[in-house]
Amino acid sequence: MNKALEENAKRYVEIKDLYKIVDKLEQRISKLEKVLASHAKCIGEIRASEIELSPDLRKKIVKRLGEFHE
Repeated sequence: MNKALEENAKRYVEIKDLYKIVDKLEQRISKLEKVLASHAKCIGEIRASEIELSPDLRKKIVKRLGEFHE
């Protein structure tokens, strides 16, 4: 009986640790979704603006945005 209780306690600790990992992953995903939305908004604003960007300048902007969030 004692052995069964020990096994259950170990499983509980393992499951608790897994939940912590899942929570951290969910927080990271949420943060990345917000970053993605922000970038999409900026890209939309750039495309909607009347200013025509050269392809080289557009590549530089996109590259720079990527560097901010690495």
